[in-house]
Formats: sequence, structure tokens, C-alpha cells
Amino acid sequence: MRFITLFIAVLMISGCASKPSITQTVEFRHFVRDFFNIEEYQKKHVQFPLEVVYYSYNEDEFDAVLLSKHITEKDWKHYEGPDYYRCESNCFDLVIYDDFQRTHKESNERVLSFEGVSNGINSSLYFKRINGQWYLVKHEQFDN
Repeated sequence: MRFITLFIAVLMISGCASKPSITQTVEFRHFVRDFFNIEEYQKKHVQFPLEVVYYSYNEDEFDAVLLSKHITEKDWKHYEGPDYYRCESNCFDLVIYDDFQRTHKESNERVLSFEGVSNGINSSLYFKRINGQWYLVKHEQFDN
């Protein structure tokens, strides 16, 4: 009987060990919703100066030059993100899992990409978990 109790306890502990990635994913999804909806919250969760990488297009040529700039806290403007983060009812999140078991890999980094289909939208936000909090650490803006 003691062995069975010990075996069940070990199974429960090992089951809990696999949950942080799910919990972390759900936590990140809630963070992102607050990030886009609450202006002050967003500003507190940006690591300044924020690197923004973008293309500069020459009107006379078809070449583009990859550039970067850094935005300070003083120059920050609230980034609203897509409309679906501001929905009031009938909300849903598009979730892509890493495998058929519907899990996500444990990581302290997330990339939130907005990639349009034939509309020129291509933007990625890079988030990093630092001391238990998510922060925007880089923005790539490759829209046309």
C-alpha cells in the first residue's frame, strides 16, 4: 500500500512538472491581451530603448536597405495590435500548437507575428520573460 501511495505521489509530481509550459502559454496569452488593451501596462512591459528593425525603400530602385532604430520611453506610442485583441464579445484566439498533443515548448521567449496574405502585412514582436514578467524586446516592421 505504501508503494502505491508513493507511486501515485511521484506520478502527480511528474504530471505537475509538465504543466508549466501550458501555464506559461496561457499566461502569455493573457499578457498579450493586456499589452494591447492597457496603454500604461504596455509601456511598463517594453524594454527601452526598443530596437525596431525595418526596410527603407528607394523610390527610384527596387532595392531595400535593412535599417534599425531605437525608440526611447519618451518617444513610445501605444501599439494597439490587431482588432481582435480589442473584441468585447465572441472573442477567440488563434492558437497554433507545436504538436498533436496540443502543447507548447517551454521557453522564456515568444515571437508574435502578424503575417498577412497578399496584403503586405509582416510585423513581428519579440517578447522575453525577465524576472517572471514578459517584456517586448524587439520589433520587426517589414510591411510594404
